Amino acid sequence: MTLWTKINALIAGISDPKTRIDVATSINYLYNLFSHGAISEDQLRSDLKEICASVLEASNPLLTEEEAMRRAEAVVDDLIRTMKLESVHHRVRVRLKSLFPP
Repeated sequence: MTLWTKINALIAGISDPKTRIDVATSINYLYNLFSHGAISEDQLRSDLKEICASVLEASNPLLTEEEAMRRAEAVVDDLIRTMKLESVHHRVRVRLKSLFPP
């Protein structure tokens, strides 16, 4: 599945369009920062975990905070794997660009 498909699955339980857009935009922004090397994987993981836990708590109000964090960790692991796969092209292009000056 693509990153956007996974983001849509995460925000499916949220009915407010503004909140859905804010969450999707935030995750996409973090993906762009990560793919350009501006943030580390640890920073990405921390920020995504906070976002995902908040979304899971909002869409499943009966979840405890512990359960939301545990589920958020699984979602974050999946998102990061997908982000790494989708950012391979960009990272390789940046590395090779330095080998072949214009």
